[in-house]
Amino acid sequence: MAGAKENPRQKMIGMMYLVLTALLALQIKDTVLEKFVLIENGLQVANESMVDYNATVLESIQSDVENQGDKEGDQAVEKVAEEIRSYTTELANYIDNLKLELGKASAGGDTSKVYERSTLKKYEEPSRYLVELGNADELKTRLDDYTGKVNGAINLLGKGGMSDEWLKSIAIKAEDIKFYENNKEALKDDYAHFNFYKAPLASVLAQLTFYKNQIYSKESEALNKLRGLVGTAVTTKPEDIPNLSDVDPVTAGTSSSSPAQTPTDNASATPSNTPRTNSSSGTASTEIKAEDMLEGRFAGIDYAQATILSESNLVTAGLDFNAQAFLTLGNSSLQPTIKRNGVEIDVVNGRGIINFTTSAQANEYDANGLATQSFEVEITAEDGNGGTITRTTTHEYQVARPVIDVRSQSVEVLYLGCANNLNINVPALGPAYQPQFRVSGGTFTTGSQKGQIIVDPSQREVSIAVSSAGLPIGTREFQAKPVPLPRLDVRPNGQPYNAKNGLDEKPTNLTLFLPSDPDFAERFPNDSQFLVSKGQVTLARGKQTKRTIEISSPTSRVDLGPLISQMQSGDRIVVYVEEIVRLNYKNDRIPIKFTGDMTLNIN
Repeated sequence: MAGAKENPRQKMIGMMYLVLTALLALQIKDTVLEKFVLIENGLQVANESMVDYNATVLESIQSDVENQGDKEGDQAVEKVAEEIRSYTTELANYIDNLKLELGKASAGGDTSKVYERSTLKKYEEPSRYLVELGNADELKTRLDDYTGKVNGAINLLGKGGMSDEWLKSIAIKAEDIKFYENNKEALKDDYAHFNFYKAPLASVLAQLTFYKNQIYSKESEALNKLRGLVGTAVTTKPEDIPNLSDVDPVTAGTSSSSPAQTPTDNASATPSNTPRTNSSSGTASTEIKAEDMLEGRFAGIDYAQATILSESNLVTAGLDFNAQAFLTLGNSSLQPTIKRNGVEIDVVNGRGIINFTTSAQANEYDANGLATQSFEVEITAEDGNGGTITRTTTHEYQVARPVIDVRSQSVEVLYLGCANNLNINVPALGPAYQPQFRVSGGTFTTGSQKGQIIVDPSQREVSIAVSSAGLPIGTREFQAKPVPLPRLDVRPNGQPYNAKNGLDEKPTNLTLFLPSDPDFAERFPNDSQFLVSKGQVTLARGKQTKRTIEISSPTSRVDLGPLISQMQSGDRIVVYVEEIVRLNYKNDRIPIKFTGDMTLNIN
C-alpha cells in the first residue's frame, strides 16, 4: 500500500507522522516537548470547531426532515445521523479517558503533574500502559470498528455506503505510510509497537488527540452524505435502525450510490399564485421547505444547467473554498418579474441583476466587525399553464467593517503645529476607494496621491473621519503632542566652544544654535528650525554683573560689540534663554517656553 499514489488525506496523515517522527529523532529536550504540547493544543482547538460543525449538520438534517413532512424514510436517515453522532461522542470520550489514565500512570497518579516537563519526557510508563498491558490493541479495535459500523448503519438506508477511501482505518502502521516504504525495521512492527513503543508521553498525547481529529473528520463526511439522502425516497423505517454499537460492520465501500429520486408532483392540481417565503443565506440552502413544493408541474422546462454557487470566488491561499453544485432546470422563454425590496430590477436571460452598494451604521457592527443585513426578493413568472407562480425570499448577508490603514512618519502620534503626512487607505475597497476626509482638532490639506493627507493639529486630540464616494467608512483617533525641545549650543564667533579650554580671544559675536532632536529633524525637516526670541547675554566678573545685552526678538546671532571693551581675563559670558520660536512648514513663528543657559569662560 505504501507504494500506491497518495490522496490528500493520506498525505496529511503521513505528514503528521513525519512531524512526530522528526521530533522524536531529536533528543528529548524541553523545547521538543513543548512542540508536542503545542501540536496537541492546536488539534484540540480544531477538534472543538469540528464538533460544533458536526452538531450543526445534524441540526440541519433534523430540520430538513421536519420541513419535508417527517416522512418515514427521512426519519430513518435522521436516526442514523443521531446514532453516528452519539457513537462518535462515545469513541471520543473513550480516547479522552485513555489519555487521562495514561497521564495518571505516567505521573504517579497525580493528574496535576501530567504536563510537567519531567512527566512529558517519560516513555517507559506509556509503553507499559499501551503496549504491554494491551490498551493500544483495544484502541486499534475500536478505531477499526468505527468506520465499519458507521458504514453499516448508512448501508441500512439502501442508498449505498461510504467510499473505500473513507473506510480506511485511522489506526495505521508503517506499511500504510509512504514515508516508511523503505524502512524495513519499521515495517516489521505491529500497530502498538510502531505507534507507542518507547514514545515519550508528550508525543502519545498529541497522537491520541490527532485520532480524535480524524474521527470527527470522518463523522463530518458521513453526516453530510446523510443530509443529501433526506428527500430521496428512502424506504427503510426508523424502527429498523438499531443502536450503532449493534450494527454489523460493513467494510466494503461503494463506488457509486443509487440516484436520488424526486417525488412526483400532482399534475392535475392548479399551481398556486400565493406568495411563499423562503429565507436564504450566503449560499443556496440544501433545505427544500414544504411551501416550496409545487402543487402542479411547471410547464415548458427546456434546459438544464450545471450550477456552482460559491460563498466567494476570492479565497486566501490556505483557506477552504466552499460551494454547492446543483442542477438548474428552466424555461428559456421565461420572463419573470423580479423585485428587490419592492423595486423592480433588470432581468437578463431570466435572472435578476442585483447590484447595490453595501453599508451599515456604526452601531450595527458586532465585536468581530461584522454587520448582518438583508434584502427581500419577490419573483413572479407565468407557469406555462395559464397561471402564475410567485416566490419570495429574504437573503441575509454580512457587511465587514472596512479596515482603515494609516501609514505615517509617526504612527498613532501626531505633532502639534506640524505637517503630519499621512497615507490613509481602505484595502478592502480596492480601486473603488474614493477618499474624503473630515478632521476635528486641526486643519488638513490633501496630497497629490490618493489617500494622502497632511494634518496640522491644533489640539491634543485629533480625529479623522474617512469616507469613500460619500459613504462613511470610519473614524481614527490620534493623540497630538508638542515637538521635542531642541538643546542650546552657543558658538563664539560661529565656532564650537570647548569648555575645557575656554576662550583665548575675546569673541565679537555669538551664534545661538538650537539643534533639533535628530529623529524629529529627519522626519519633519520643514518643522524643525528654531530661533531664540527672549533671553540675556551677560558679562560677569566674579559675583558682579558688568553688563547685559537683552534678546527681545527672534535671532540666531548676538553682536558682542557693547561688551568687548569691558572684557578681561577671567570674565564669564553667560547666555540665558527663556523663550524660543519654531519656524514651521508654513514659516509661522510659534513661541515655545524654554529654559536653558550656557557659560563661556575667557582665559
